[in-house]
Amino acid sequence: MRLLLVLIALLSTNVMAENKPLLTWYIANWPPAFIVDGVGKGTGYADVLVNILEREMPEYRHEQKLLPYTRLLKYIERGNEGCYPTNVYDKKHDFGVVSAPIVLGSGHNIYIHKDNLSKFPYPNGVSLAKLLDKSELTLGVRGDLEFGRTLSSILKPHKNDRNMITRSSQDLADGLVKMLSRKRIDYFIEYNFVVKFVADKIEVDINDFLEISILENRGEYMRGAVECPNTPWGRDVIAKVNRVLVNRRGGAEFRNLNKKWFVSATNKNQYWSKYQELILDVKQ
Repeated sequence: MRLLLVLIALLSTNVMAENKPLLTWYIANWPPAFIVDGVGKGTGYADVLVNILEREMPEYRHEQKLLPYTRLLKYIERGNEGCYPTNVYDKKHDFGVVSAPIVLGSGHNIYIHKDNLSKFPYPNGVSLAKLLDKSELTLGVRGDLEFGRTLSSILKPHKNDRNMITRSSQDLADGLVKMLSRKRIDYFIEYNFVVKFVADKIEVDINDFLEISILENRGEYMRGAVECPNTPWGRDVIAKVNRVLVNRRGGAEFRNLNKKWFVSATNKNQYWSKYQELILDVKQ
């Protein structure tokens, strides 16, 4: 009799779970937002966000679907019932609706090897434009030269300079970090959270690097948010996501997530005041 009751309870639980609406989370192979394989699998900052939202939204059945970024954007545009957990809050969204912001990252910085500090007497920041004019310093950079409107416009006129080494292979960030660690280049440009991830991944001591802010984009921040299709279904999901965020973003779980990935030497003094202003004070 007891076994029968247990079986009935299990069947009832399964039926209740099947009756819940499905919420599909689109994920992409873009570390360190999503780490889909290797060391640290499932521990990217967007992976953690999805885990929190799945836990805090038990009214849904949750599934995760790995897709190329361009394809998942098309799914959202078509109105498919799925959401992407970490799109850019501040960009114009023509076909989606975004949640309140969740994560806060600062703009690109310059990284140098600590042994080359004498070449960079700029502890409070350096002008990228002036740095590029120094032919004796070698810059390693991604071949697409896409670093946002401000920095890209400074870099592109120098794309054929002899002191600019561009990489077009798949291991862009990995390769540049290796080159800097071996002092084959004098500096490169990257987001702090990307450098943190890559240094750990390829087992390079991040303490060998120094981070210097770029004057032209100082004070720039980017915010990540959940994006769903701009449909009644999507707007309802976003409303529920926002209720979770407003109640929990100020807590240790979200703060530790942002601290792990986005706080660094160049922004640590103002990061949490910006987190209050640009994250916690924004409710939708």
